[in-house]
Amino acid sequence: MTPEERRARGIASLPEDLADAIKEMERSELVAEALGEHVFDEFLRNKRLEWDGYRTYVSPFELDRYLPLL
Repeated sequence: MTPEERRARGIASLPEDLADAIKEMERSELVAEALGEHVFDEFLRNKRLEWDGYRTYVSPFELDRYLPLL
């Protein structure tokens, strides 16, 4: 289906990255209830740390490509 067809049928897309997934999970009363407050909070904390590590990682490709430009 095209994005337009999915929208017309009310079909939402899954989050495209971990940051979007975290935001979605933060709003989920179902997951919070199922996991319990402590596990829910710790899970979100760990996923935020994981996302931060991912987004700040500089890959060998980026180093090879951009470092010489400095």
